[in-house]
Amino acid sequence: MDPDTLESRLLSLLTSVAPDIEPQNLDPARALREQVDFDSMDTLHFAAAVSKTFGIDIAETEYARLASLRAAEAFVRERLAAKG
Repeated sequence: MDPDTLESRLLSLLTSVAPDIEPQNLDPARALREQVDFDSMDTLHFAAAVSKTFGIDIAETEYARLASLRAAEAFVRERLAAKG
């Protein structure tokens, strides 16, 4: 999956979980919690949406790997590559 498509899909998932997020204002490298009101329940819902959308398992201990948009992209790419 090309980087632009992956970023777009992740942004779509983020805004479905937290509709008040304005994607154009996000710094992709900065933690979501530092930029917007993104709490632990939002993180749980985002992880579940990422898991379902991309067909990957995400353990609760790995939620920190979804802390920023760039981190989430790297995590998803890694998991998709491992799936083959």
